[in-house]
Amino acid sequence: MKLNPYCLLVALVTHVSATAQFRFAPEKPQVGQTVSFTYTPQGTPLSADSTVEGRYVYYGAPNNIHLSRPTTATVVRQSATFVGQLYVPLKNASGIMLAFRNSKQPKRIDLNKGQLYAIPIYDANGDALPHAIAGQSSVFSRSHFMYELGSRPDPDRVVLLYNQELQQNPALYPMYWSDYLASQIKQKKPGYGPKVKLGIETYLASRPAPTTADLTAASQLYESMGDFPKANALREQMKTLDPAGSMVLKDRATAVRNETNWERKKTAYLAYQKEFPNSTYLPALTVMMTDGYFKNNDIKGLVTFVEQQPVSHTDVMMLNSMAFQLADERRSLPESEQLITRALSILKTQAKPANVTGNWETEKQNRQRQLMNTYARSLEQQGKYAEAYTAYQTVIQPDDIDNSDPRTNERYFLCALQANHATDARPVIEEAVQIGKATPRLKTVLRDWYAKQPGNTLAKADAYIADLEADIRADQRDELQQILINEPAPAFSMTDLKGRTISSASLKGKVIVLDFWATWCGPCIASFPAMQQAQMRFQSDPNVQFLFVNTREGGPVQRVHNFMSKHTYPFTVPLDGNQRVSRAYKVQGIPTKVVIDPKGRVRYRQIGYSGDPEATVNELSLVVEMLKEGK
Repeated sequence: MKLNPYCLLVALVTHVSATAQFRFAPEKPQVGQTVSFTYTPQGTPLSADSTVEGRYVYYGAPNNIHLSRPTTATVVRQSATFVGQLYVPLKNASGIMLAFRNSKQPKRIDLNKGQLYAIPIYDANGDALPHAIAGQSSVFSRSHFMYELGSRPDPDRVVLLYNQELQQNPALYPMYWSDYLASQIKQKKPGYGPKVKLGIETYLASRPAPTTADLTAASQLYESMGDFPKANALREQMKTLDPAGSMVLKDRATAVRNETNWERKKTAYLAYQKEFPNSTYLPALTVMMTDGYFKNNDIKGLVTFVEQQPVSHTDVMMLNSMAFQLADERRSLPESEQLITRALSILKTQAKPANVTGNWETEKQNRQRQLMNTYARSLEQQGKYAEAYTAYQTVIQPDDIDNSDPRTNERYFLCALQANHATDARPVIEEAVQIGKATPRLKTVLRDWYAKQPGNTLAKADAYIADLEADIRADQRDELQQILINEPAPAFSMTDLKGRTISSASLKGKVIVLDFWATWCGPCIASFPAMQQAQMRFQSDPNVQFLFVNTREGGPVQRVHNFMSKHTYPFTVPLDGNQRVSRAYKVQGIPTKVVIDPKGRVRYRQIGYSGDPEATVNELSLVVEMLKEGK
């Protein structure tokens, strides 16, 4: 049926603003032609703008909505008018829709009062093509064009366009019925519910054999109106109609996912995999099962399972995390190596994952380094030091030590020592120490190795490390100088766990480190290994005293005794049961570290624990050294 010219005129007129003149030629463009248009923004938000551009989409039948990809149209200013051209594709397009905006300030935009500007396309007889009107509604309801432009579709406009198209081309109703009814739901005019439900029932009754697509659309319409019984009934009908259809696949996949018994879950997964090998739900289920094997500590089963899966069903970064955890914990080390070897093999041929943005080759190189780091760790923990050293060499980037990981640097040098390559690794490690990318252990190992070299002594090794760290420690000192405080230190006297009296008077002239803590405080306990390292640095210095003040315990003292007996930290633990000392020292939360200088002044106070032991040791040690020097 041909489109009534009067109806087309109505549709066109609604797209021509009374103030913003939009014209195009030829008057009735056809496919394969170039359309010239003029745009005069007088009376619009762009009336005073000189940097204007067009944004347009092609449109056609609803199943060709992929045409509606926003594209920029270049326009040229000619006095108060902008002119441009657009080419009409040879296939599938029934029209073009445009908006205009400031190219430098995209939020300044003319949407023709939400209707956009339309250019319908005609056939050789001068009749508008099918979808010339309703296709505009598809742009509003099926594409993201309006959202990209910072606006929302007008539901009344969408319904009006569908009405006009379907009045003139009722044969198109099967293509538009669900979109048309959905637009009425969004419009929410009084009485829309019964009207839409009648529309659904009428349409389904008119179909000799409703397809799964029909039933899916109908169930979604019912669901959007809150009629879940009818929506579920249609889904059950879909399962009967298509036993291998999407609804069945989804329900079966959900059943596998929700199974809590691990043995039954494995059985259900294998049955699903066998019955629906091409299901789109299978990759996600496979990843879930991979995680399940790991969480159930069936590591041998995990390796067997992973090696049986296709590349497309395997998450290499998940395998990397699992393999590293196994290696780091020194458990199932051969399996750790097998898992990471499998991940490396998959990465070589892996296509770009859907969740990866940006350049895949660059991301692939980053992942390769992460996987090789895990591979090296697995080899190292098995005592395969020569192989691990070679693997670490692919991870360590001498030109980018600034972005290196201190723990990786430490492992690299330890493997180099074991593989007799310490001299080769030395330049990289020296730079790591110089820029603060070395752990305390790495610096100790480097110092001890250096001391054993011909002609060296431990004193020379200490000077060697000090020289490497000179610049960064100077920078750190400057930074710390900015946060040091200067307050009088209140006098205190407490009894420790051994019954001894610990007082500020007896420690006069010393640097005193107070660590306020309680057995129930997780961050307090987490910081203890770092605090132990800091204390060990000064264990031979009679002018430095660490005190681990138990406060806010809220329970019997025996709990503190039990804790210290169990963990055997070499700490002096004074008891601040009444919180008198913690209040005097302005402790607002625990853990809190307070450092007192030899003159009896509070110079440093830090609340909380960052979780970085190296940073904690370095900062606290520097503070102590600076205060010893009278800084």
